[in-house]
Amino acid sequence: MPLSFRIEAAVTEAIQLASCGFAGPDRVPMRLAAALDHATMAGGARIRPTILLSVAMACGDDRPELSSAAAAALEMIHCASLVHDDLPAFDNADTRRGRPSVHRAFGEPVAILAGDSLIVLAFELLARAAGDQPLRALRLVQVLAQRTGMPGGICAGQGVGV
Repeated sequence: MPLSFRIEAAVTEAIQLASCGFAGPDRVPMRLAAALDHATMAGGARIRPTILLSVAMACGDDRPELSSAAAAALEMIHCASLVHDDLPAFDNADTRRGRPSVHRAFGEPVAILAGDSLIVLAFELLARAAGDQPLRALRLVQVLAQRTGMPGGICAGQGVGV
């Protein structure tokens, strides 16, 4: 399976789980589910998960479920950073990849919740994929957290101009 298909399948599955798989479709706010889809399915090169899976494959990809979850988690964090970066408090961007930014399409409160939900989803994906490799998954959680938060993550990068 080409990497792009594997990545799209992992991202799509993650968004479907977040939108209806955990609590049932009747308990998920429809606008939030639509915002998650809007934030993650807007195209883009998906270069981060492509590199991640390429490295995993070069190393034997002995746990493809965990590798795919890690790739989707990394993409969730990236998409969340774009949603947050587009908010009025930061860049106040009207568009992202030729479409209305999430806060323009769904409103600022939903955009904040969507970005936050994507971050939490990223960590949940790794936890769910741990299987018989909990220490490996825990290390992936740690690396993802370090590259998301402070002092060396995307939050630090977004906070430079604040």
